[in-house]
Order: sequence, then structure tokens, then C-alpha cells
Amino acid sequence: MNFWVVAVIAVVVIGALLYFQYLAHKKKVAEFTAYANQRGWQYVEKDNSLVDRFDGQPFGIGHGRRAQHVLRGRHRDRDALAFEYKYEETTGSGDDRKTETYHFTVVALATPAPRPKLEITREGLGRKLLGFVGIRDLQLESEEFNKAFYIKAEDDKFAYDILHPRMMEWMLADQRARTIPFRFERADLLVWQSGQVKLSTVDSLLEYVCDIMDRTPSFVWK
Repeated sequence: MNFWVVAVIAVVVIGALLYFQYLAHKKKVAEFTAYANQRGWQYVEKDNSLVDRFDGQPFGIGHGRRAQHVLRGRHRDRDALAFEYKYEETTGSGDDRKTETYHFTVVALATPAPRPKLEITREGLGRKLLGFVGIRDLQLESEEFNKAFYIKAEDDKFAYDILHPRMMEWMLADQRARTIPFRFERADLLVWQSGQVKLSTVDSLLEYVCDIMDRTPSFVWK
């Protein structure tokens, strides 16, 4: 096939892809704007000040970091924030060079006061292997809980106060807690989930993070 014919076809295909991406983005902006308006929330397409707001996973790695489709408002009488966080990782070189983009939906609640960092994630083989090199997570009285979750705490007392028996019982029974990590960080409680942001995901994560806060003892903020 003639080189110029191939080149024209390539340009047409790329142009079509870009156009459909534009239409999809425009539709998403409209959906998120309507969602915000219905709830009296605020929506902005981008806010890269959020890129460096949080520490720990999924933040602080890769390049091309961006925060987009940002929603702010009140949910169950709490200040809430939701957005899509994305970053890129490049591996290899030359013909083997490859760049992958990773997307996460992040939802956070403002807490009554700043507190030490406490992160709860699912326990796994990789976490257990850390124990063989001297890196161990906080252990609680419930062996079942210790087997299910990895606890990374800056302050043991705060962790014990948060992870009281009723909280542990609820987390062991709730599938969301089994699969979606959460972290207390300064004056925020945040959860995150892999994937491009969808309004249905935002709604479910808002309920989940509020359920965590509902089970957090009020005395920890005093």
C-alpha cells in the first residue's frame, strides 16, 4: 500500500480516537456538573493542588500525576472530597519503552482534628514477607483480624482506640473493609479504589468512609 495512503489512514484513525475521547470527556464533565448541582456541591475539572496533599499509596510515585473530576461538598453532615487521581509509570528503553497510566478514585472526609497517620490495608503474602526482614505491622488481640488486615500506625494508642472490638467485628464482616483500604492522615480520613472515577463509585465510597467515621469513637478527637 502506498506510504501516503497509510499515513492518511493513520491520521484519520488518530483524529477519530481523539474526537471520541473529547466527546467522552465532555459527557463526563456534564454528568459530574449535574451531580454537583443536584447536591449543592462544587465541581472542577482539574485541581492539581491535590496531587501533593496526601502521603502514602496511591500517591507519590510515578510521573505525570494529575487530580481531575474533583467534587467537594457535604455528605451525612461531613465535609467530603472526591476525585480521580492518575499517574504514569515508564519502564524499559528504546523499542521496549512502555508507559502505563494508573487511575484511582479517591474519597476523603475532613476529621474534627488532626491525628497521627493510621493505614489499614488487606493483609497479603507481600505484607507477610516483610516480617521476615524485620518489618512488622501492629498486632491486635484478634488473631482473625491480624490475619485479614495489615496495620501501619504512627501511634499505637490511636490505632487501638480506632480499632476497638466493635470496629474490628464490623470490618471482618463488611466486604468493603476486606477490599478497600483506608487511612487517617492529618485532618482527613481517606479511602481509594483502583479505576477511573464513576459517580456510582463515588457514592459507594462516600457511604463507606462515613460508615468508618460513624464507628470512630468521638473521644479520639479530644
